[in-house]
Amino acid sequence: MGRSWRRPAWAWSSVSTDDAPAGLGAYIAALVARLDEVDEGALSRLRSVVGGRTARIGLDAEAVDVTFGDGGLMVTPSAAQLAVDGAGSCDRATVLDLLDGYLEVSDAVLDGRLQARGDDQAVTAIFQAIEILLDAAARDPGLRALAAAYRSERHGGPPRARLPAPDASRQPWLLSESPGEEALLAALDLLPDAGSG
Repeated sequence: MGRSWRRPAWAWSSVSTDDAPAGLGAYIAALVARLDEVDEGALSRLRSVVGGRTARIGLDAEAVDVTFGDGGLMVTPSAAQLAVDGAGSCDRATVLDLLDGYLEVSDAVLDGRLQARGDDQAVTAIFQAIEILLDAAARDPGLRALAAAYRSERHGGPPRARLPAPDASRQPWLLSESPGEEALLAALDLLPDAGSG
């Protein structure tokens, strides 16, 4: 059986790239451990959102299975025979763009850079968990340091200096083939303005 990680006792307030955890599982464990140290409310929201679900998280060719149990977070190398409630995957460039604020989760999904599978509740939980972690990472120096260590280890440099150009080929999600749906959205004033989109 592969290695498993429980919430480690790493101190990430002054992380250096020499101390950076190696591998996806260790990074996830470090993120949650730091969140526990600095924002119990965010950790509580994270646990509430994911509940007892097990998720498979994939990053490039690496995948781990994660779940919260009575003992805290459990992260294990992905096991094909293990049934999971949901799965999410992306590449390192997408993670860095999300961390640096160049990309919103919704845009990553629409651009096909972030994939999620599972029933509606599991997919919603995946996206909410990502948002909770991104929000906390923007506010905490230790989580920003962990992101910097990740960037240095995986990407080899500082964040980009400018925002990327929007993807003009992306189709808006509001393309509907149902006149009834469009009529309802129009009645609720939820359609985008004609020139904005």
